[in-house]
Amino acid sequence: MENLKRKIMRRATLLQIGGFRSSGEPTNSIFGQVNLSLPNEEWPYSNNKPMIPLCQINILQLPYVPDLLKDIEMITLFIDSDELPNNNPNGQKWCLRTYNCIKDLVPIHSVPYESKIKVFEMKPTLIEEDYPCWDDFVEELDKENISITEEVNDFYDNHLNNISGFKIGGWPTTIQSEIYWAPYNQHPANPQFVFQIDSIERGNWFWGDSGVGYIGRGTTNGRFNEWVIEWQCF
Repeated sequence: MENLKRKIMRRATLLQIGGFRSSGEPTNSIFGQVNLSLPNEEWPYSNNKPMIPLCQINILQLPYVPDLLKDIEMITLFIDSDELPNNNPNGQKWCLRTYNCIKDLVPIHSVPYESKIKVFEMKPTLIEEDYPCWDDFVEELDKENISITEEVNDFYDNHLNNISGFKIGGWPTTIQSEIYWAPYNQHPANPQFVFQIDSIERGNWFWGDSGVGYIGRGTTNGRFNEWVIEWQCF
């Protein structure tokens, strides 16, 4: 089991939301606000209403960056103001934008929305070891042809910890099951998990009943810029 533990261990970056003095630097990672865009880039809308800015992530500030994000310097994420997206294509009820060079971005001066989300700057912290939740762990056992026994259960309970929160990389903190990016998990882009956003009480943000939102990126040739979203709750 120690060999399996080493094999499935992943690093991650945890983004602490608030609890420290904000620097006010517009390029910093921030929750509940988006400060930057390309010149002349328009605010995203859904059903003729401006989307809510959920976060801005400065990839350059992260102590750990998963391989699927290493070609990106900034991510911004917007959400429909009335309905949570779930497996909607990017641009429908949600909008994720990526930027390869922060120096190309300019401050956003006109913000056409009113949001109940509370704004907090985010501070990155390195996670050296992150492990899967049970559903993903079972899949890893299957790959290794390891049966579920009492010993395996005890090892999982005592030695494998999944870190929850706003997390870049690592393993998703699943609630109901492993992530299915499409019916029967047959998404043509073959997306892989890259980051998650937890429900954040202090930020007045919830995915249903204390759920978690997951973001994935396509890995199929020609679909690397295809982004997907799913969320689960209790």
